[in-house]
Amino acid sequence: MAAFKHLPLPAAFGERPDGTTWVVCGRGDDAVAYMFEGPPNREAAADLVRALNAFPAMGKALLAVRDACRDPDTDTAMPSATGELVEAALAAMGERS
Repeated sequence: MAAFKHLPLPAAFGERPDGTTWVVCGRGDDAVAYMFEGPPNREAAADLVRALNAFPAMGKALLAVRDACRDPDTDTAMPSATGELVEAALAAMGERS
């Protein structure tokens, strides 16, 4: 997956005593790490971090599904509408077919 290759993972979040949140990508001891303020609450921060950390695995899984369905030697078939959803998800992740 080309997308996110410049974003160090894992991502994590934290909450300050005043209730504000932060997200960090990469480990603090890494040469490259990014930290930003927000999202507005703990639940949104947790959702964002979960999505960031899952992104590489989701991309690999979607690529495997697409490849299996395109392979004429594979017994895999899915409805065209499902295939379009897989293509749309991959495009949203930066993958071009």
